[in-house]
Amino acid sequence: MNPMVDLDIFMAVVKAGTIAGAARELQLAPVSVKKRLLRLESVMGVTLVQRINRELGLTEPGKELYHRLLVIFDDLEKAIASASGTGDDIHGSLKVVSSLSIGKRQVESLILRFSYEHPQMVIQFHMEDKQVDFIRDGYDVAVTIGQPSDSTMVAKRLVANRSYLVASPDYLRGRPPLNSPADLKDHACLVLDCHGSFRESWPLRGDGRQEIIKVQPSMITDDSEVLHQWVMAGLGVAICSDLEIRQDLQSGRLVPVMEDYRLPNMDLYIIYAGRKNLPSRTRIFVEFIEQHIMGA
Repeated sequence: MNPMVDLDIFMAVVKAGTIAGAARELQLAPVSVKKRLLRLESVMGVTLVQRINRELGLTEPGKELYHRLLVIFDDLEKAIASASGTGDDIHGSLKVVSSLSIGKRQVESLILRFSYEHPQMVIQFHMEDKQVDFIRDGYDVAVTIGQPSDSTMVAKRLVANRSYLVASPDYLRGRPPLNSPADLKDHACLVLDCHGSFRESWPLRGDGRQEIIKVQPSMITDDSEVLHQWVMAGLGVAICSDLEIRQDLQSGRLVPVMEDYRLPNMDLYIIYAGRKNLPSRTRIFVEFIEQHIMGA
């Protein structure tokens, strides 16, 4: 048995999500990949992966091994770079994901600045409004609204991000007043259906108590940028966060409604693997984002 080969195969299976996908990446027969994965599990005496809804998911020992191997492989890269005389540069690739609207307004320009400062690094930057699966999707860092469901990840709050119920002046003109939750039934409610959003249950706190208002959506999207476009176009009332609409509120393009009621914050977090020895490129990127967002 060559443990490094079997560990490479394990990592490939995790990243591909399937035996067949890993086999294609490694240019091996699927039966060979499966055999070597089973052999690794037999030697270790634990189950590393399990089938979940036709895909493979990691067990707790599998997650632990995966995170430790990331550190080990990063140390190997450093050793090779040091031996070849290139060890003074932060190098390698970093895969970063952010919420769509937050990514465009807060993160995109910082990614560009970070790349200028660290030209030896390859940054993969993705924007999407879905729950991040770090292991399956191969992300190193997420800058997103809300905390992760995976307890093995570290989540640091970057900034408090107040939520507002807003509409455009054009939409409100000539329509019934919006003073209390009961008034929402007379209005078009625009709903964001994605990770970190309130969906159709709007938690409004006023008069010393909180109510969960089940709204009847007039339009639904899973894209925060589309929601922003809809509310700006005067199509209805929506919940948006301060980081997304601060300039729109300042200019009067959007106005807050039902100001006697508050919504829970949609705070911005930076999320990464909760292991003791982070790869240097991940650590330096996290520190850079913290400095430029928390210090802004």
